[in-house]
Amino acid sequence: MGVGTPDIKNFFETLDECVDCRFTEEFAKYADYLSIAKIEDTQIISGKPISKNVDYLSDNVGNEFVEVSLGSDDSVTTVVRFTYKQFPPQFTVEQEEFMVVFKTSVANKITVSRLSSQYSFLYNNDVEFGMRNANYLFTRFDDMFASGTATKYSVAFINIKHVNQLNRYFGSDIAGSAIKMFGAKLNNFPDEDRGEFAVHLGGDNFVVVLITSRLPELEKFIASVPVSLTYGGDRFEHVFSCRAGITTIRPNHRFGNHVMGECSQAFSYSKKNNIDIVYYTEEINEKNHNNTETLTRALNENKFLIYYQPVISFEDKPTIHAAEALARWPLDGKIMSPQEFITLATDSGIVTKIDFYVLENVCKNIKSWQEQGLSLVPITVNFSGRNLFNSSIADNILEVIDRYGVEHNLIGIEFSEPDFTQRMPILKDVSHTLCEAGVLVTLDKFSTGQSTLTMLHDIDASYVKIDADRFDPDDPKGRIIANDMINLAGMLGYKVICEGVGSQKEADDLIMCGCNLFQSFFYDKPLSERFFVDRLQSPDYDIEIKPDTEEKTEIQI
Repeated sequence: MGVGTPDIKNFFETLDECVDCRFTEEFAKYADYLSIAKIEDTQIISGKPISKNVDYLSDNVGNEFVEVSLGSDDSVTTVVRFTYKQFPPQFTVEQEEFMVVFKTSVANKITVSRLSSQYSFLYNNDVEFGMRNANYLFTRFDDMFASGTATKYSVAFINIKHVNQLNRYFGSDIAGSAIKMFGAKLNNFPDEDRGEFAVHLGGDNFVVVLITSRLPELEKFIASVPVSLTYGGDRFEHVFSCRAGITTIRPNHRFGNHVMGECSQAFSYSKKNNIDIVYYTEEINEKNHNNTETLTRALNENKFLIYYQPVISFEDKPTIHAAEALARWPLDGKIMSPQEFITLATDSGIVTKIDFYVLENVCKNIKSWQEQGLSLVPITVNFSGRNLFNSSIADNILEVIDRYGVEHNLIGIEFSEPDFTQRMPILKDVSHTLCEAGVLVTLDKFSTGQSTLTMLHDIDASYVKIDADRFDPDDPKGRIIANDMINLAGMLGYKVICEGVGSQKEADDLIMCGCNLFQSFFYDKPLSERFFVDRLQSPDYDIEIKPDTEEKTEIQI
């Protein structure tokens, strides 16, 4: 190329001809003009490089380079590096001006080309764990059924036992690291050449899809999985054991939800009967009485009830501040709590419909109570992390609220931290949209995951919930942690709700740390609609101070 600045129009026309980061010979003339020998890009998701690509390469590559970073936020970034030839000449003014246009345009071209693969990767992978996620699982189910290969495989829903104890003894960071180590080992177990794979569903829950004949190997593997941990400078080995619900894919299976529903039933049976490994059978189906079809029918027939557990404020006098809406399922003469059906609902995907069922009924009730002239408090509705696979979830929530004409500040949406750490980018957008619209957002199970400080910085929310079990008032270190966490959340504009206090002394200690909001059986259990209306009419509490020695009887739901 001759001396002088290249024609910008011709450069852009040449760049347009470069498809999928494959640069043409004509493009090489512009690179040579700038003494550029190599162009490469690195794709970074949530701070972790996931791929590196060489887009352009000529001879005589030197060591000097310049980089351009592009991305909508910290979660998805493309870094493009332009490496010069050895001993590049001193740039003229024209070359410097063209270099600005060149590196910006080429970086944009590469970034746009890589975006689809980046977001496809995010959609199908849990970046935090380096494993596939539930999206990938159900996509693979569809492929397996479409290709007719599904019946070669069995599916195991796997839960690590006693994680709460590890978390209680050593803290969430070490417990989280241990779960990741387990996940890495489990991820290496499947034979991908035979179509096997492992998936992280969230928290300490995993799924493995493998050739049926290898099930005995899997049973042996998950019975004893050693991981190495460091605590207080000491390194030690912890051995995980697991509980699993397993089903073999049969010719009558048509959808992944059906398969996972059976795994859930087998797993529920294993928990109820304290059996580590349970294979699905029709007998289990009959005993559970809560198979997917029954659950779906109950939802379609509006059989679910809504209970309301008050949140008590101690800021002035003890009074109701808000309430959490909880789904209950009347079945066989008893009221089933979410503990008894939520795993099945989550794995089958029905949980997202239950969430919206609760939201609709809460909005309907709020409108009715308003017409009755009752003094109202905000009602929060739990939304499963499965909803975060839907990028339109915030708009869907607002549509329901507006359809019933409910004021936005009377509705709260509650997400649980361990349920969404792998979907943080979507949660950031959802929480921002809801908060901008005036809807209250609550982060439940706060500090039990691995993203506490990141969440405080990145997520828009009104409330965070902490569990009293996390903090022993008689433990000086626990007191400092509680105090600092509550103060930090308060300084950043969050209100802190403490769940599970079992005595007034425990509450008093937390009040001294700065927490004035409590949700606990100790003060009020979940109330049916009729009794909750009574509570709205009599919002103040006459709380009796309990002895310090009173045993804690709280059962978290």
